[in-house]
Amino acid sequence: LPKYVGEARTDLKPISITQPEGASFTVTGNHVRWADWSFRVGFTPREGLVLHQLKFRNKGVDRPVLNRASLSEMVVPYGDTAPVQAKKNAFDSGEYNIGNLANSLTLGCDCLGEIKYFDGITADSHGNPLTIENAICMHEEDDSILWK
Repeated sequence: LPKYVGEARTDLKPISITQPEGASFTVTGNHVRWADWSFRVGFTPREGLVLHQLKFRNKGVDRPVLNRASLSEMVVPYGDTAPVQAKKNAFDSGEYNIGNLANSLTLGCDCLGEIKYFDGITADSHGNPLTIENAICMHEEDDSILWK
């Protein structure tokens, strides 16, 4: 068993993420602007996070990049390769409504830094609206350059 099963780690030094001037992105409702990019944040019970109307501003003109982006349906064959097992697989996001499985995220535990949260709206088992508070967290992260 790993050394830290069931106990808190004490060998890691604290991480401090600061943005003294705030985040570089702006959010108006569900519309996000960051640098030359803009998009809308959405949420569905079936897919969870969905991005809409992703655009890139080039020479003052917003150019569409994609209209909608979400987690695609994926077949996961959980059974073995025997002929009778071939029918036993699951479409994880659709059959289980991956958006409904979202948790409320918390600052310092799930998300660090200058955070913007978005709620997820779904329905309970009786069809009543159900809000998953802080289902999505957005932040900036600089992990150095991607190429050299």
